[in-house]
Amino acid sequence: MRRNIGLIAANAGVLGFPQTAQVGLLAYEDTDVWYVSSTHPNANANNDGRDPQYPLTTLAGAVAKAAAGDTILLASGHNEGIGNAQIALSVAGLSVIGLGTGTRRPRFDFDHANASIDVTASNVTIENITLLPSVTAVLIGIDVNAGVTDTVIDSVDTLPGEDGAGVDEFALTVDVKAGCNRTVIRNCRLTQHASAAGVIACIKLTGASDQVEIRDIIAWAAGAALVAPINGDTTLSTRLLIERCVLVTDAEPGIELLTGTTGVIRDVDVFADLATIDAAIVADACAMFECRYVEVGGEASAATYIGVPSVDD
Repeated sequence: MRRNIGLIAANAGVLGFPQTAQVGLLAYEDTDVWYVSSTHPNANANNDGRDPQYPLTTLAGAVAKAAAGDTILLASGHNEGIGNAQIALSVAGLSVIGLGTGTRRPRFDFDHANASIDVTASNVTIENITLLPSVTAVLIGIDVNAGVTDTVIDSVDTLPGEDGAGVDEFALTVDVKAGCNRTVIRNCRLTQHASAAGVIACIKLTGASDQVEIRDIIAWAAGAALVAPINGDTTLSTRLLIERCVLVTDAEPGIELLTGTTGVIRDVDVFADLATIDAAIVADACAMFECRYVEVGGEASAATYIGVPSVDD
């Protein structure tokens, strides 16, 4: 029988699963919480996984047991490697939540170019994890598959590559395929090592989606392969919202969208070395409100904003 999260909160005060982390987590009687830890002394792939004192060892193992609407809690300090494979979040309404702060947040190491976390069911939430590329040009960090809707990616950070020379990176950190309507990506810090050269985009819209929201993103991206930290191509997306972002590049736009993509871009700051201010955001059919540009350190944004001002017609 499934158990209410509130009924098991009193048992959660064990290594990696602080009791305080359970406060406010309420669920219906027909949903479960699954626990995952790579460090708990009782962790085992054969555990039931619903008792925080006997967690599972991998996210994939928890997904295999979960049902629609369930929650997976990743313990503080959890670390999981992904080889030539994908972790498929294939359960509708699943929430994957990492516990811990700073370097104690759960971390996934991408140990192969084909490693990825794939969202293959709708209404999935991923929250408070870190992603570490461990080889050069990992193709995709989080892959939101075509037709999957209402995904939320919240407080997911990338770390500079594991290689000592700093060349490991994600070509695409988050790839949103076609028909992924109402995807929300927010509160993420997407960074790379200064020596990494294979980044194409931090967030890419590959195909047409409607009402995607990208909020409160800090992105540091550079290198020969870069198109833009936020990039949309292939087919037109509609009603896109991008707001409150800081985008740092070398000689590429902060945002580059396919001609005709519609939406609103507001309160975005771009730091790049470009020929013109207006080249900092390429989005011909989007309305822009208070978007700013700085070319080199020590300068401040000009009095005029990015884009052609509206006139009274």
